[in-house]
Amino acid sequence: MTANESLEKLKQAIIQGDSQKAILLVKESNEMGIQVKEILNRAILKGAEEAGKLYEEGEYFLPDLLMTGDAINAATEILKSSFDLKSEIETKGTILIGTVEGDIHDLGKSLVVSLLKGQGFDVVDLGSDVPPEEFLRNAKEINPKLIGLSGLMTMSISKMIETVNLLKSENIQSRIIVGGGILSKESCEMIGADDFAKDGWEGIKKINKLI
Repeated sequence: MTANESLEKLKQAIIQGDSQKAILLVKESNEMGIQVKEILNRAILKGAEEAGKLYEEGEYFLPDLLMTGDAINAATEILKSSFDLKSEIETKGTILIGTVEGDIHDLGKSLVVSLLKGQGFDVVDLGSDVPPEEFLRNAKEINPKLIGLSGLMTMSISKMIETVNLLKSENIQSRIIVGGGILSKESCEMIGADDFAKDGWEGIKKINKLI
């Protein structure tokens, strides 16, 4: 098998969300001496991009994207165990992300975390039900380029407002994006965030524009 064939098969495994196959193909590409940048850019990220297009076209749904995210996680973990990724690829920066206090939904956030890691970002995931003070403490410690607040419930908006107000009162300079199906341009302005996304894939595209 040629290098191109191996990378194409890995890309298809990412698109199909086949984690086990992705692991095997990353190992195979590694053994063939293919550079880490090639594996990431031509297979893993390309696969994520094509899965995103399928989602936008209505051929893929959120569960499909989550499987793609799992495959990306599996593939990048193998790369990390084989190489020092930070020495191979310059990081794009650190992102702090979490689901706001009172909300335990994290499917969309998990997808965003997987895809951001695959794109070369350092991601600090605080999980779900995160109080404003926890966002602030971590923001001060790591000085992220961007902070992402996720929430799916109507009550989450008030917690987003509280969190953003606290961050700004403490002079946190990071860009802020909020995510969740409940959000709109109007609620984003009310929250005081730089932008909003209604789903994980839209979030990925907007985060890349903000940074």
